[in-house]
Amino acid sequence: MAEDKIIQETPAKAFDFLIKAKELNPDPDYRYYNLSAEAYMKLGQVFDGIHAYEESIKRKKDQLDLVLYIADFYEKEKKPREALHYTKFYLEQKPNAKYRLYLAAILSRQLGLETDYESYMNRLESDKTFDSEKDALQTSLLKNIKNRKWKEADDLSLRYLVYFPREEGMYETLILARRGRNSEFLEQAYIWTFTVFLKETRYFTRYGVFLQEKQRYLEALSLFRRGFYNLLKYDPNSDAKEILFLIRQSYANLGKDRDTLAIDSLVKDFINQKSLKASELENHVATYRKNREYLLFSIYWFSTRDKEKTNEYRKRLRERDLEFEESEFLRVMGPFAALPQEL
Repeated sequence: MAEDKIIQETPAKAFDFLIKAKELNPDPDYRYYNLSAEAYMKLGQVFDGIHAYEESIKRKKDQLDLVLYIADFYEKEKKPREALHYTKFYLEQKPNAKYRLYLAAILSRQLGLETDYESYMNRLESDKTFDSEKDALQTSLLKNIKNRKWKEADDLSLRYLVYFPREEGMYETLILARRGRNSEFLEQAYIWTFTVFLKETRYFTRYGVFLQEKQRYLEALSLFRRGFYNLLKYDPNSDAKEILFLIRQSYANLGKDRDTLAIDSLVKDFINQKSLKASELENHVATYRKNREYLLFSIYWFSTRDKEKTNEYRKRLRERDLEFEESEFLRVMGPFAALPQEL
């Protein structure tokens, strides 16, 4: 009866029958939870529906299409921990599913599980089936891009990405193809790219600009911040003007005037960091004491000069992040929210 009500587009009434069914059988099988999930979904209560499907899988583990549905849902919702759990659950039963091995690698790195990331990547790269065709593949991809055959380029990039998961050109063509066809999966391509090339600031920049175009300013700020962190950690001698300009732009878009002024000052200090005096930097940080970038830069600058000051600014940064944790969604915003951003 509950199934009939769902089919008849009256899912709310289906719960009456589901409640009665559970009264008769307090420990129902997977079908009860699948029907509950369908009813929730039709009512627009998506998370309740997903949780019902999760209960169903606990009772019948071989519902592999359902496992993938849940994994993809959590990936789209940017919940890497949950997405990885169901991806690994699937791989336990289908250990050679290349696309899922690839996703497991991506999700592992987003959670800081570098050993797992390398393990999944190595498994993918151990398959040399198409190595001899790599050059021809790149030529074909570039030809499709040049001829604006976006779908063909998208499909081809995605098909062979799992064989060349660290080949930068594959990601470039995937992004170009999805941008060209205005694909709803363009954001996914950006996320995959900067996850694999984690130390490359430019990919955080490109994704952040994409988010700005969508007027998702707080998310863009989180990406630019990660890019600035990467720059200080992996490439401190590079030019920081672009990433700091984008951070400043994000603050301006969010109406954070004080932080906007802080970045103006920080740009000068970054350029002049070799001649910068400790007292000057401390005065500037005191003026903009809540600005995250200044605190991070101070940790970097003092790290080779004054261990005590370095630890002091680390403490200040932790206190600052604790204060702004909720308003800036620091622990949940962006694919790398689970990873530290402290030098």
